[in-house]
Amino acid sequence: MKVFSFDNLSAWADSQKSQGLTIAHCHGVFDLLHPGHLTHLREARALADKLVVTVTSDRHVNKGPGRPVIDELGRATMLAALEMVDAVTISDYPSGLSAIKAIRPDFYVKGPDYKNPSLDLTGNMQLEIDATESAGGSLYLTSGPTMSSSKIRNDMLLSGEEVGSRFLARLRESISEEIVNRMFFEISKLKVLVIGEAILDTYESCEALGKSSKDPVLAFRKLASESQLGGSLAIARHVAGMGARTTLMTRVGKGDGTKDRLEFEIGSSVDLIVLESEDEPTIEKTRFVDVLTGNKVFETYEIGDSRASIRDSENLNAALSKVVEDFDLVLVADYGHGLLDAHAIRLLSSKARKLSVNTQSNAGNRGFNSISKYPRVDIVCLNGGEVALELRERHLSMEVLVPELLERTGAELVAVTSGANGLVLGLTASGKPEVEVVPAFTTKVKDRVGAGDALFAATSVSWVASRNPLLAAVLGNLSGAASIAELGNRVALDKVSLQRHLTAMLK
Repeated sequence: MKVFSFDNLSAWADSQKSQGLTIAHCHGVFDLLHPGHLTHLREARALADKLVVTVTSDRHVNKGPGRPVIDELGRATMLAALEMVDAVTISDYPSGLSAIKAIRPDFYVKGPDYKNPSLDLTGNMQLEIDATESAGGSLYLTSGPTMSSSKIRNDMLLSGEEVGSRFLARLRESISEEIVNRMFFEISKLKVLVIGEAILDTYESCEALGKSSKDPVLAFRKLASESQLGGSLAIARHVAGMGARTTLMTRVGKGDGTKDRLEFEIGSSVDLIVLESEDEPTIEKTRFVDVLTGNKVFETYEIGDSRASIRDSENLNAALSKVVEDFDLVLVADYGHGLLDAHAIRLLSSKARKLSVNTQSNAGNRGFNSISKYPRVDIVCLNGGEVALELRERHLSMEVLVPELLERTGAELVAVTSGANGLVLGLTASGKPEVEVVPAFTTKVKDRVGAGDALFAATSVSWVASRNPLLAAVLGNLSGAASIAELGNRVALDKVSLQRHLTAMLK
């Protein structure tokens, strides 16, 4: 059996070396095995007596939604079927470093596209070279033609008739890797203020027991609990992860430990302006999730009045007036739970250099939280239901409603999420509104909570950095797709992942 566990990798390598045999080591994803892979492996096998291949596990395949196409066991099994391969192991690590330390290969073999380690976005390549040389081995770059699983997958889409294929063709024509890199460089120079409600999202995993014996009520057994940073807290983590210099202004309940938690969990990456309230608790939303189906069956809100006290409003407005003009972009996460009063909204609308707003409609505000509260806004990010509610139109398409929303708000950019239908982007160019429809990039839905926050952060920041609507829309959709595949706000966006996702789409 050629496929064995990672724990046995070192013992396998030792047994080969005890027989005086040399080892070549290849590490990678090997998704959609193609002729380029075969040439690469054949050249690696010619270097040594034995060839071992370590395969990146599914959770570390960082090439965007829908990847890998083939799961880790399938990829390992296909490689093991090749006569030139002597051993295969699935590596549950983000790079080849741990495998190199276990194998101590005579040759660590990479493709010709790795000839300049400084271009590696992850920074792992140089660490892998150093580990190989420390163990007495050397790096070898194969000379065969470069091929890409991402390009093959993209070309398969391009051969179809679907909207995604046509969109991908346009993307490859108008966006280059150089443009992507330049955008992230500009993001790194941005100073961004995120202001909005602090929300703690708690997930209670439970198992259905059945109907109560006396009442028409379903009974559940509680299994586990997970608490996450949500609301503006999650958005600030996303913005910081994209590389912008980020400040968060929010309010929490005084003395409940939330301020200390924020300083511990995100204070190293985000500058915090945390106001403590003696009148309102920290908002906590608890969702009960059935472990069998993954469905949320019930939720509770721990929340105060929908209107802030005079004392809290004065404290917020005093703090905001001191800093609002210092930032290139202000992201307002307005969940309608009473943080932002009319004075704060006027201050933001009059003083922010660039103002991006998401006014969310949820069970806590019952549709009364409207984007029309803001007399001036540059970027608007809403979902389809919120747009329909704002414009009092239930049956018209977003392609019709988005130009009307552009006119009503005076925004330069409007982004509307439409679930499985993707994102509808509207902007005013040459004096008339233009609408761009960007397809969804994933069908894997674990939890919709948090997807809008990720999209809001990515679209807003990338638009200000690039002024490229197509790039902003794609980055927003990729970010939403990444978030929707995880529970809530468990994972924050990060610059390296987004760059790799975008680059994979352009191949």
